[in-house]
Amino acid sequence: MIRQSLVNWGEGVIEEGLSCDDGWSDIVQDLVAEGLNDDEVATLLRQREAWTAEAREMKAAGYPYDEIIFHLTSLRASWADVGLALMTAGLSPADMLRAVLPSTEEEEHWPVVQVALLNGPEDADYEEVRGVLGFFFASEEEVLGVLDLELVQRDLAAQRLGIGHTNASVTQTEKHA
Repeated sequence: MIRQSLVNWGEGVIEEGLSCDDGWSDIVQDLVAEGLNDDEVATLLRQREAWTAEAREMKAAGYPYDEIIFHLTSLRASWADVGLALMTAGLSPADMLRAVLPSTEEEEHWPVVQVALLNGPEDADYEEVRGVLGFFFASEEEVLGVLDLELVQRDLAAQRLGIGHTNASVTQTEKHA
């Protein structure tokens, strides 16, 4: 109950900060200084779509993607949140992968790949996405095998990776065997 009260109080800190034209960096510092943990801060910023707003603003101002990525992670964005914010700000799934994957390590890759495959627009160039993934990973099957997806998500990812439905189902079955 105390944590929920603190999070509710955090909403007020955000409102006050925004009304005073504080930037999100200042607001995050205030929230952390008052005792909210990183997950609570991230939840509040996610609800406000703060990362998307920051990505759009910085992209429009001409900041390089590595600076935008650094800024978003300093605002407690997860790698998936960074990828989603960049795609919402106008990057294609392939361009988002090119921008974000070099900044990630080992297990941090997979949430970014998942965002590109599941949150990209229907008309995105998934052949280009496959090309980018081919640069970073051994195969599309490797990518699909590592992602922890529900069956419907797995089928969509397999379709976008150009893997037949049969292979996606086999991969899902093998993973749970």
